[in-house]
Amino acid sequence: MFDLSFLEPEKKTLKTKNSGDTILETAISNDFPLYHLCGGNARCTTCRVFVVGGLNHLSERNEREKTIAERKGWPNEIRLSCQTEVYGDIEVQRIIRDESDLKTVTSEAKGSKTGEECYAAILFLDIKGFTSFTESSLAYDVVFVLNRFFQEMSEPILNNGGFIDKFIGDGILAYFFLNKEKIKKEEISLEDAKKEMFVQALRSCFRIFDQLKKFNSYVKERFHHEFDIRIGLHAGSVIYGDIGHSEHKTQTVLGDTVNVASRLEALNKKTGTRFLISDEIYQFISDKIQVDKKIFTKLRGKSDKMSVYSVLGFKEKDSILELQRNLDLALELNPNLAKDFYSHFFNSKPEYQKFFQSTDMDSQAKKLVSMVAKTIERLGNLSQIEKELGNLGEMHLELGLEKNEFSSIAPSLLAVLRKTLGKDFNEELEILWNETLSNIAKMMMGKKKT
Repeated sequence: MFDLSFLEPEKKTLKTKNSGDTILETAISNDFPLYHLCGGNARCTTCRVFVVGGLNHLSERNEREKTIAERKGWPNEIRLSCQTEVYGDIEVQRIIRDESDLKTVTSEAKGSKTGEECYAAILFLDIKGFTSFTESSLAYDVVFVLNRFFQEMSEPILNNGGFIDKFIGDGILAYFFLNKEKIKKEEISLEDAKKEMFVQALRSCFRIFDQLKKFNSYVKERFHHEFDIRIGLHAGSVIYGDIGHSEHKTQTVLGDTVNVASRLEALNKKTGTRFLISDEIYQFISDKIQVDKKIFTKLRGKSDKMSVYSVLGFKEKDSILELQRNLDLALELNPNLAKDFYSHFFNSKPEYQKFFQSTDMDSQAKKLVSMVAKTIERLGNLSQIEKELGNLGEMHLELGLEKNEFSSIAPSLLAVLRKTLGKDFNEELEILWNETLSNIAKMMMGKKKT
């Protein structure tokens, strides 16, 4: 019938017996070695092949193959031999050829990525002058401070939908992906999805600089030292997948886009800047950011010159960033803010005091500050907090509160913020806080944010 040619290590051409036979059936009938650990039932990926030629002579993916392909992020050319029917001459390459390949593929965890090309924003961060600290400090102190730094600088990335790829020495490599679900459902265009991703990445960077100020206060008090950081942000096509030894793999991003982000971070040292972004990002969000310097340069390893930009912040106030900074200021000005809240709350709603009769209010105040701060920090990635707020709502229901009473905390919190911040708490901020607290109450009731 049809020619089925395997191109490695030397070309081997098999003949299908019938039109519509699968690649695996043809291999087995010709005694050609093709791994299929699950018996050809689409429960593993060991029989997959890369189609070099004749893709149009193959059947469409059935539901079982489609499920695996979507989960693994396969391109159209990678097919499961056990599910793919042949209706013409084709040329393929086996992906699993020997025991070493088999060990690699069978170590892949469920849901792991075997290789996917996608568009991403890449963030590279490095500490300026960390070497001098390591040379003058005890080993324990170096590890302690570095871990604390990584913890606090990583939070804004995770809180804005980003992912930590790895910690490299005293640096961080992180990435942000497009919201594919919104694009797939046509809720957002590709261009708007990119803008949304860039705003998230930029917000995380600006928040990192905020966190650095607090971190430096801590380190200066205890270790008599301060740090500065440099950040590079670039976007483009990357390869994403599980990389490493069969027993020690991690999901990582690879490609020229990652290299450029690293070069931008390093360029800060030469240009006397702290935060550089590429033209790829600037062209999408130039109307949203403040730039103090445009640099036309040739990066190491690149043949062409490119424009890069030193970024200071958003042009217009970002509502999430404003709320985060507003709460920072309130807690700095008034360490007893939570206690003041409960005092105001019980004065205005004395009927609620019975729920806290056996509660240690000092401990309760600390919990409140932690909960509010964590929620405000995670507004850029609501999926992180919806479940937690739902659980918090359930806890209050068990105490005897009604769902419609969850919003009763807002007036007292606003009153305390207004008193603490004075002229720094304007009408615009009050509206923002009202909307946010209303949405938090709805999520505690198990409703989606509006």
